[in-house]
Amino acid sequence: MYLKHMRPYQLKAAVAANQPLLVPAGCIETHGPHMAIGHDTIIVEEICARIAERVDAVVAPSFDYGPTMYALGGPADGTIDPDYEGFHRLVKSVLRNFLEMGFKRVVVIIMHQGMGGPLAQSFSKAASELSGERVLERYPRGWWADPALRDRWADFGSVQVEPMILPEASPPAGGDHAGYNETSFLIATRPELVEQDRLDGDAPWYCGVEGEERTSWSANGEHGQAMVDAVVDAWVSRLG
Repeated sequence: MYLKHMRPYQLKAAVAANQPLLVPAGCIETHGPHMAIGHDTIIVEEICARIAERVDAVVAPSFDYGPTMYALGGPADGTIDPDYEGFHRLVKSVLRNFLEMGFKRVVVIIMHQGMGGPLAQSFSKAASELSGERVLERYPRGWWADPALRDRWADFGSVQVEPMILPEASPPAGGDHAGYNETSFLIATRPELVEQDRLDGDAPWYCGVEGEERTSWSANGEHGQAMVDAVVDAWVSRLG
């Protein structure tokens, strides 16, 4: 179920049942001439929706405007790169609210630049800070040295930050930027947002070279569906 669709009694029931909260995180960034600029968020939203069809989980509203470093273009190309400190403050405050709702397992699922990129790093930093701060709101300094307290830190590690493509899903799932894999992902989930006929000889290098085996031109729904199935299966196993 989607968090923003819930009524209060449904939220309380999900929390009482210890359902995980899945938080899709992506960005708005140019993805070649042939795909939606919101590709990364769209894909992780689709994956979260499919996970929630198979396990009891709540899907939070997405973080759409993740850091991009303007690596592949600027606003004129459809890319947004927010102030990083401002983004971190937003992330931390929203994650704190999720914990205050009562969720014991908040799982942020990253689809952009991997775990070393600024998007994942913002969430990881916020999760680490919240763990320590919320413990010290209730327990004294030195709490872990006290045998009576060290097993009671309920919120420590409650926020997990993970890549959308877990190791167990690869292969067949893999990453690139608007190339064979990402184009196939979108063809399999939102085909109306892909226009491969827009690709030509002026396409960016990351699309590949027309005629090669694994490029944006050769991307296809069969490969995309195999990746989607593998990613969802890996997450269902992880959350089960």
